[in-house]
Amino acid sequence: MVYSPQQAIEILTNASTCNQSHRLIASNGLSRANVSSLMRKLIIAVSALACGAPFWATTLQQLTLDAMIQKSSVIVLGKAQPSYTAMRGTVIFTHYRIQVAEELKGVPAAQFDVAVPGGSFNGSTQNFSGSPAFADGQEHVFFLWTSRTGLTQVIGLSQGLFDVKTDNTGSLLVSRAASSSRMLDPAGHEVADGSFSMRLMDFKSRVSNVLAGKAAQ
Repeated sequence: MVYSPQQAIEILTNASTCNQSHRLIASNGLSRANVSSLMRKLIIAVSALACGAPFWATTLQQLTLDAMIQKSSVIVLGKAQPSYTAMRGTVIFTHYRIQVAEELKGVPAAQFDVAVPGGSFNGSTQNFSGSPAFADGQEHVFFLWTSRTGLTQVIGLSQGLFDVKTDNTGSLLVSRAASSSRMLDPAGHEVADGSFSMRLMDFKSRVSNVLAGKAAQ
């Protein structure tokens, strides 16, 4: 079994203390041979953050655009507004209300509650490198993933958040800067993330084609 960043965090949201989080890590197969060393390090890193470290540099599993299209529960265009912070297990989350302008995948809804790891709660602060940052009033494309416990997050952390802006020709572009977080491919090899830019109309076509099972052109 291979853990994504969200799954590693999800393990810890079921723990109420640091000792319990370590037991949950073990019970979720951390020491088993079929858990990659990459994901083992990731879960340990998240555990260290939740157990008192104010900041932790996150290792991300690289996701392609097509993989995010396939794995996400919902893909929407919209804007985010901060709503509240809450503690789940040993992890602080900042919740945002996503006002939906257009759905590209998933069940239509006017808004979504999205949780981003990190924030301040009851005098404690946690910061996750690699967490998505929503710009106030900025339109984004959100690739959202909902866990078995009902927590909705941006898939792949910052990888699943794209800006929507107008270029100098008046065309709408979907773009994302390269992540500065350490990133590894599914085989565990370190890779460099790259920036992304595509016209919105082409981006929508890409999403539709992938969902229809067509190869990217």
